[in-house]
Amino acid sequence: MNKYVRHDLADDALAGLTGAIAGAPQAMAFAIVAGVSPVYGLYAAIVSTIVAGLTGISTYMTTGPTNALAVVVGSTLAPFAGSDNIAARLITLTFLVGVIQVTIGLLRLGSLTRFVANSVMTGFVTGAALLVLLGQLDHLTGIPADSHSLILPKLAEMVSHLTQLHLPTLSVGIATIIIIVCLHRTRFSSFATLVAIIVTSIGIALTNGNAHGIELVSDLSSIPNSLPEMSLPEPELMSEMMLAALALAVLGLVQTAALAQGIDEPGNQSPAASREFVSQGMSNILGGLFRGMPAGGSLSRTAVNIKAGARSRWANIWAGVFIALIMILLSGLAERIALAALAGHLVVAATTLISPARIRFIWDASWTGRWAMGVTFISTLVLPLQYSVYVGIVLSLVLYIQQSSQLHITRLAPMGGYLFREAPVPSILPDNEPTIISVSGHLYFAAMRDLEQRLPKPNGVRRPVVILRLRGDTLLAGTGTTALVNYAQQLRANGGKLVLCGVEDPVLETLQRTGALSQLGKENVFHANDVLLTSLQQALNYVNRWLEESSD
Repeated sequence: MNKYVRHDLADDALAGLTGAIAGAPQAMAFAIVAGVSPVYGLYAAIVSTIVAGLTGISTYMTTGPTNALAVVVGSTLAPFAGSDNIAARLITLTFLVGVIQVTIGLLRLGSLTRFVANSVMTGFVTGAALLVLLGQLDHLTGIPADSHSLILPKLAEMVSHLTQLHLPTLSVGIATIIIIVCLHRTRFSSFATLVAIIVTSIGIALTNGNAHGIELVSDLSSIPNSLPEMSLPEPELMSEMMLAALALAVLGLVQTAALAQGIDEPGNQSPAASREFVSQGMSNILGGLFRGMPAGGSLSRTAVNIKAGARSRWANIWAGVFIALIMILLSGLAERIALAALAGHLVVAATTLISPARIRFIWDASWTGRWAMGVTFISTLVLPLQYSVYVGIVLSLVLYIQQSSQLHITRLAPMGGYLFREAPVPSILPDNEPTIISVSGHLYFAAMRDLEQRLPKPNGVRRPVVILRLRGDTLLAGTGTTALVNYAQQLRANGGKLVLCGVEDPVLETLQRTGALSQLGKENVFHANDVLLTSLQQALNYVNRWLEESSD
């Protein structure tokens, strides 16, 4: 502890103060995106940030409200806007998100997040960013709009009321955007939002802007000068919130895992995903109990934390403490912030999430990525966002199945001395000659059906021999063993045989367990060797001897 105090305390405290200054307005803004009082964003920025700092293993990652999570929360709670129990729904939702995340972490399912395709996440994040941007147009322009669960009807309604554009409100929003964008180009970028809010708030106070119709945070909700009290989730709301909670939990974990992988940790150690998921879950459980909105790994706040010189996880703990002090001491000033200023901040934040370079890369890379990204993006605009998360997950699974079912099959022509030349697989097997076919890919049922169709048929061929090289293939189940046995029987019916080489331990165990090994013949199966191509050469020598002996 003494070593920490001497070397890291000052740096972490300064980084925490910088993170609090940047994070407090952001948390309020994201709460507005979620359609709830800004105070719930502040509660999350206090409790969830501190808990994740205490329990997490990532040195620099900051947990708090995020753009994408806020949009999903807003989509979930939009049908209940104005109801008396919207706070209870939010508390229950956040609590359930935490429970699901802890469960996923304890079951060590963290590695499953890698199955969410980059193209799907890009489409989702781009769509969510556009929703944030479009969703703030009413606060930015002062044009009134009713609450809608979908953005397009809300946008259409605003277009029909363009004559109600409120110029003072628009001026505040544009001024905020200009200040933030300009300061982002300087060394004071971490304070850009704070400076923009202070400048616009002073301008409103000097011009009595509130009297001219500029809406302030106080018009939306009061900010108490006290810490949150504990509130329990309501059991009768859990079933209703469960589907959205699952979507939020998965989205939060995918975002967190992607962020954690992109951070250079001290010693180049990668945080264990499942352990980090437990930490995120605990932060949301306690965040929900203390009336916070769902939180996850925040890209923007993590960047601020690192840039501010954080040395350890205590920087995030300090950030939560400083936001609590800001809330206790400066709640009256927070209420004087213009909603248009927070909307301007959100517009800038949303645009930073849209990466034309990444979109262009995925678009040019493959038609599957282009299709997945486009479908996910469109789903964010036409469906409630919690369902778009499921669309993205299903698309990722479809892409994985489609890509993993594609086998690379090629013929290897011997050239002597462990040298082989790749050639197309013949449609007809030669008489009395070995044909070496190399198979790369996962040997599960969909792929094996593809393999069956592409293997050359032995019909009308005398003593056809096929050496099937399976090096690197470890997934073989009932469909695969049946296909291999059937092909061996076809070759045997014409006086030939099937020989397997490069057989990995899992495949060999499957052949033994299913009885396929005895049907193929143990002498016809060659185990993978740690010296590349040794197994193949052994199989080829064996087949050549067999052909010579059987021809006598």
